[in-house]
Amino acid sequence: MRGRLSRATRWLLTVAGGNAGDAVYGTVMVGVLLAAEDARHEGYGATIEAAAIVLAIYWLTSLYTHTLGMRLQKGEPLDAGLVWRSCVHELPLLEGALVPVVALLVARATGFGVTSGVTAALWATAASIVVLEVAAGWRSRERRGLWRQAVAGATMGLALIVLKLVLH
Repeated sequence: MRGRLSRATRWLLTVAGGNAGDAVYGTVMVGVLLAAEDARHEGYGATIEAAAIVLAIYWLTSLYTHTLGMRLQKGEPLDAGLVWRSCVHELPLLEGALVPVVALLVARATGFGVTSGVTAALWATAASIVVLEVAAGWRSRERRGLWRQAVAGATMGLALIVLKLVLH
């Protein structure tokens, strides 16, 4: 069982690394929704529903555009194999979006109010982008510039928090 889990984890990390942009887009997409939504009036249920709907629409759009791009670029026919490869290619979008959604669910399960839960999810979003930046810097073996990469990720994450402050 443990061997399967580590293989699955390695596979997920390989997929995410191959399309890291979508992991960031998924995280940011849910983060923007949470920053813009007035969760106090909506409650946890509606907030989680909205995140799921926006994520589904965004994932389906990405899936469609990737499939269309492969058909236009390589002349591939629309078949189950192409759709499957496109689903795998777009999987990092869902992986990235899980970060704020899981933070929101944990906040709800532990009894935090919806406003606190949304704030925790936004901070988790910002932190995940910083972690991705630092991981990319670490893998590049350029340790001296690691702080610059962390600042770049933090700036991206903090933009979501600023959006929330501006809108509410």
